[in-house]
Amino acid sequence: MNIYNIGLILISAGFHALWNILTRLSDNSPVFSGIKGTWLLIFSLVFFFIEGLPPQELWFWGIISGVLHALYIFCLSRAYSMLEISYVYPIARSAPAFVPGVAFLLLDERIAWQSFFGITLILTGIYYLHFEARLIQGFSKVWDAIVHKDLRWAFLTLVMVVSYSIWDKYSMKIYFTLLPNNGFSNGISFFLMEAGICFFLYNLYLAMGFSRREILDRIRMEWAWGFIGAVATLGSYGLICVVLQYEAVSKVVALRQTSVLMVVYWGGWQLGEPFGKQRSFSAILILVGAILIGWKAT
Repeated sequence: MNIYNIGLILISAGFHALWNILTRLSDNSPVFSGIKGTWLLIFSLVFFFIEGLPPQELWFWGIISGVLHALYIFCLSRAYSMLEISYVYPIARSAPAFVPGVAFLLLDERIAWQSFFGITLILTGIYYLHFEARLIQGFSKVWDAIVHKDLRWAFLTLVMVVSYSIWDKYSMKIYFTLLPNNGFSNGISFFLMEAGICFFLYNLYLAMGFSRREILDRIRMEWAWGFIGAVATLGSYGLICVVLQYEAVSKVVALRQTSVLMVVYWGGWQLGEPFGKQRSFSAILILVGAILIGWKAT
């Protein structure tokens, strides 16, 4: 993987960690997401007013991508409302384990053995971190979750992550074919197209689930933080759409998981906790995995 693209993914992961942190700090995370989404809708309108609409060939792909992302948010929120995070999280974060196989079948995408091993190390590092160094007990919990009927929303979340990852990779391939000299603006344009559709649908859902007073009060208190969250979200997935034009989706999805480590380290720093052996070992696994993905065999 090109070192420039690795850098963009790591910057993207930092932005991803930032908007997740802001969402967690909010007293009402679902409404905060709606505020952030409203800003993204504004960004989309301004961007397309200045730059013009994307090619008509992309509209279908952008609309479906927006729907998939909206379904992802809906499934994840339902999953967290039904079961604790220790069950939902590892399932929702297992996308790097499935994307390579789906990408091979649908996109004829092949990756070298060292990249596959790197993806495995990153996924292991995330699981090791989440299960507090008790991998065997943790994986047994995942197996319990598989046979648990209330986990259907967690598995639907996983399906949505894999689906929008593959869909967006193919969409960016089409975009790059149409406009091969505008890689960066292609990624931002496609993200704002799908994000506008996604959060239009999400805000409709939000209006049905929360009172008008509750939403307006939260807007008055958190509109500025919502703006920062929107910028971070643009930097997060907009950069991913840029990189998807050039790199295998399997590698991109795996490297993006470094955002989880960033959030955990931020939590430790905020609470004044020592990083400890568990976090340090997870960081080493993820770092080695990232090196293997970026390593070009000769």
